[in-house]
Amino acid sequence: MRLLLLAHVQESLVEELRRRVRNGESTERALAKLTGISQPHMHNVLKGQRLLSADLADTILQRLQLSLFDLIDRQEMVTFLNRNVNLEARAVAVPVLEGLLGPGYPLPRQVPSPEIYTVPHEQAVTATQPVVVRLAADPEMTDVFAEGDLILLDQSETLRTYLQPHGYYVVNTPAGAFVRAIRRDGNDLLLLTGANRDQPVSHSARFPLESVDLLRLVLARVVWLNRRRRWDDLPAGA
Repeated sequence: MRLLLLAHVQESLVEELRRRVRNGESTERALAKLTGISQPHMHNVLKGQRLLSADLADTILQRLQLSLFDLIDRQEMVTFLNRNVNLEARAVAVPVLEGLLGPGYPLPRQVPSPEIYTVPHEQAVTATQPVVVRLAADPEMTDVFAEGDLILLDQSETLRTYLQPHGYYVVNTPAGAFVRAIRRDGNDLLLLTGANRDQPVSHSARFPLESVDLLRLVLARVVWLNRRRRWDDLPAGA
């Protein structure tokens, strides 16, 4: 990419020198004297028989008081900027936690990691400290997700305090950390599996609210939970 950019800049610079000679703004001799090279060398550069070195291109830019922006076509620049704005609006790179989340595994670590995952901008932009985690097999949640699926997490304390009845959360229990739906039942907090989420909750795991630190139990809200592996082609709210 850097070599392609350098070649494009050199080609644009040579074309600018040719334009000045054609329009009578300068001559080959004057350009050679200004830039400190021989006239035959400048002649060959303008004819396309010699290439500009990076150092010579820098010298010519300085002597002619030109910048890279002077050599870039305005419409090309607008197209490039618009393309990048659109990409930024469509996707965001989010770090992936180290380890698997699920029964039998230690809590994944939020450490500096070279692995990142691209997620839709509208899903990540409002999240607090968004992270992605890879899920381990969880027999209680097979109807919701599969082993190896990736989920986007929001670590907002507000979302972990004011729980959504139809949301999924990462819960850290004495039995391990995993994804569950959560429901309040009187003074208890119920952890629901995929199978019993909409069923009677008599057999669900219960945590008395007066004896549990909610923010230690509920670590994050699942912003996105989907079996599909390609995040960037999913509709918002999937």
